[in-house]
Amino acid sequence: MRYQTTSPLSRVGPTATLRDVEPNFVGPIENVTVALGREAVLTCSVSDIGDYKVAWIRADDQTILTLHTKLVTHSTRYAVTNDSPGSWQLHIRPLKVEDRGCYMCQINTSTMKKQIGCVDVLEAARFSVGS
Repeated sequence: MRYQTTSPLSRVGPTATLRDVEPNFVGPIENVTVALGREAVLTCSVSDIGDYKVAWIRADDQTILTLHTKLVTHSTRYAVTNDSPGSWQLHIRPLKVEDRGCYMCQINTSTMKKQIGCVDVLEAARFSVGS
């Protein structure tokens, strides 16, 4: 087995043994705009995952949020689902203004593979009553 050393997941453990097919992303992660207090969902689709792992990471500070189907962060506002083979969804609820930003879906291949999707938070318009 080989150990990876090139990403925030480097201490997670061994990658799969070398094989002919490495996992790849099926398509881009779509950016989402969601109202404050609602749920934001980003979807990362991967083919040929094998024994590799998928992680969701907050891009700006490199905080690991999830690893495969496990929640790593202590915040209960985050969740990960893997409803269909090769598809991982990062759920953020209830959405706060500070959740605005980009999130990275990462595969722990020997040369790390990543994609980024961004969340924008739609705040209610503020009106002032004039005299």
